[in-house]
Amino acid sequence: MRKLQNRLFPHIYKPNLVLLAITPAFAKEWSAEQKDVLNSFSKYLAAALQENVKEMMSYWHPKFTGWDYKQKLPMNYDAFQKMEENFFINNKLSKLECDPLEIQVEGNIAILHVSYEETWSDKIGKEISSSGAWTAIMLKRGKKWVFMSSIWIEK
Repeated sequence: MRKLQNRLFPHIYKPNLVLLAITPAFAKEWSAEQKDVLNSFSKYLAAALQENVKEMMSYWHPKFTGWDYKQKLPMNYDAFQKMEENFFINNKLSKLECDPLEIQVEGNIAILHVSYEETWSDKIGKEISSSGAWTAIMLKRGKKWVFMSSIWIEK
């Protein structure tokens, strides 16, 4: 994976040795509206690393529907919230790196494509890693972008 060089977000969150990085792909220059999308995305990821499900869910639209690579059917907002709560009861997230590859913004709708890499430990301390692609459709609500739909594909 590329070396972490963070020009867009010069800060890297490290609460309790957790790593979050948003790295612009190929040193791409993002427009102001694309940076706005990435700002909401970065705040969502920071909440995830802090295991703050309530804050995380503030970045999900109440009518959200999407797929996680482990699920057989799309999930709605409530199912996604339950999945996240169960994850943090049973696991400790230690690394989450996202590399934005493409962002399309049309009015109050954005499509965000990122590659991701994450590491967590389960209750017995076994370290587990996952990486893949994540595509999100986001909607501008007030001053922040929220997830309307998304799909994760594990490599």
